[in-house]
Amino acid sequence: MPPDEPTPDLEAQVDSYFDRYESHLADIGRAARSNLRDRLPGFFEVVYVYGNQDALVISYSPTERGYEGLFTLRVDPRGVKLYFAKSPELSNADAAKLLKGRAKAVRYVDLSSVGGHRARDIEELIEASLKVANVRLDPSAKGAVIIKAAARPVT
Repeated sequence: MPPDEPTPDLEAQVDSYFDRYESHLADIGRAARSNLRDRLPGFFEVVYVYGNQDALVISYSPTERGYEGLFTLRVDPRGVKLYFAKSPELSNADAAKLLKGRAKAVRYVDLSSVGGHRARDIEELIEASLKVANVRLDPSAKGAVIIKAAARPVT
């Protein structure tokens, strides 16, 4: 198996985290993860499971540090959101007005409510975000899946 490919056990572990959510949310989350992995070659997937928030969070980072991620996928019982770092700088790229939130540095798109017909608009936001961050993608770059926090039962 090539070194940049996650081991089957690691993939099964990450996939099992989606099973904690209603099937329609898990399906949206899995599809978004697959799309982001394809779209961001060489990025690290830094996986966090927050039992106290019942949330699965995957940071897509050009480094092994999740807090440096440009994109973050969050799945919780309320929905699936894709967060964009530096998103206040993306206002010109958000013609469809998909970005929500008022945080200083981060905005999100609620993937559980926008539907597949907005894929092109989301792609434009991803492209704009990569430009703002001055990140060039290298299809041959090696990324990895890194699990930072293990699942804990929700009490």
